[in-house]
Amino acid sequence: MSVIKRAVLYVTRKWQQSLIIYFVLLTVSTSALMGAAILRASDSAASNLRQRLGGTFSMEIDKSNSANMKNWNLGSGEGFAASYYAGPFLDHAVIDEVMKTSGITGYGASIESVAKLKTEDGEYCNLLDNSQNYFSPATARIAAIHGWNSLERCSYFANHYLEITQGKMFTGDTAGQAVISRDLAELNHIALGDRLTLVVDREVVGIDIPVDKQQCAFEVVGIFDINGEQQTDRFISRRQMLENWVFVDSQSLLQFLNIQDELFGVDSGYQKVTFSVNDPAEMDSVISRVQQNKAIDWSCFKIAIDNTNYESAEGALSSMDYIVRVMILAISIAGTGILILLLSIWAKLRIYETGILLSMGKGKWNILVQRIAEAAFITVLAFGSAYIVSRAAGDDVGNMLLAQSNEQTGDGQDSEAVDSRAPISATSIDLTPVFSAPRVEKITVDIAPDNLIAVYATELSVILLCVCVAGIPVMRMKPKEILTKYE
Repeated sequence: MSVIKRAVLYVTRKWQQSLIIYFVLLTVSTSALMGAAILRASDSAASNLRQRLGGTFSMEIDKSNSANMKNWNLGSGEGFAASYYAGPFLDHAVIDEVMKTSGITGYGASIESVAKLKTEDGEYCNLLDNSQNYFSPATARIAAIHGWNSLERCSYFANHYLEITQGKMFTGDTAGQAVISRDLAELNHIALGDRLTLVVDREVVGIDIPVDKQQCAFEVVGIFDINGEQQTDRFISRRQMLENWVFVDSQSLLQFLNIQDELFGVDSGYQKVTFSVNDPAEMDSVISRVQQNKAIDWSCFKIAIDNTNYESAEGALSSMDYIVRVMILAISIAGTGILILLLSIWAKLRIYETGILLSMGKGKWNILVQRIAEAAFITVLAFGSAYIVSRAAGDDVGNMLLAQSNEQTGDGQDSEAVDSRAPISATSIDLTPVFSAPRVEKITVDIAPDNLIAVYATELSVILLCVCVAGIPVMRMKPKEILTKYE
């Protein structure tokens, strides 16, 4: 009778013992495969988490460098003196150089100004009034102008204080676009597609400006509503009221302001620009590449990193990975120990059978191969079942892991969002750039082929070791010794 046939007959006839080994191997196999799936899911969750949280660094003018500052004497004799920044500004030329760096996904920047507003008919726009405020007639028509590279970055829209209800947000792809409030549009009979002109003259800035440099026209592409209640008191001016805010694309606004600033020999630009990085784990590398750009004068700019959310979440995932690895190791060691114990007990119960086979001329190697074949048959069945179980449960485990990650970190950028239900006051105005990314709600976890091969090879190696270790005491005995001692 061949070795394989003897192995099959033994496994089927001693089905109770085979079933016990099957469940032990099933437990070890499932634990190993599920462990691999958990670790892979953890890596996937970490990657998704990094992309969801992202990372940002800000670039701003370095006014602490005295070489960038110049004194400006006002008056003569014992007149006042002031200092002003005389270096290059953070304009779109600098931003474009930074955006050439791989790993940077976007930027957010705003610039604030003031202007009077004109409709297409050439009439000055009326502003919404704060009846509690005593305002000067000279400033009654001056509105706050907020230039943004992309309105999606503005925290007031990202946090749903303001919501576009007609038209669209501008994203910086097209110049000369504006968004205004529904109240301001209705008060001045402005519709989508109308032209809105900003006027900056002596009444606005206190100095004479040539007529041909006073105006800049924008197309109204969106109208927003205000969610929640805005707090007003007698100290809130018209330009602080959200109804009177006008959002325009920053590139067009900067060009307009620079035309006026040429009269004084200065330029306009951003004081601070925030850049988003796809993977905050690569933050240092990205910044290093940015600072190697020789086209940027680094004596005039400085960089600050904001990576705290990612570091906190990454620490939690690293701790979870460590626990999973320890559990896999503990289960594998315990399973191996149980297998050696069971096979040793059963090897002793099969001593007489071994003696019969030896007396029939079967070699010890032949008998050992039979024991290995028996274990291999059971291992194949157990491993196949473990694969089915692990594959079926992999998605559940992965999504449970992702849910834990989401719970640990909240809702990403929403964790810093302002409550849109809270009353809005002048002191709550915060236009900090916000970088939103799609929230990851579900991930798919598969048993990868490399993990399958690795676990299966390890499993066979372990069972081979267990069979050999369990059979050593019996294989050292002589046939005559066995038959006379155990008959």
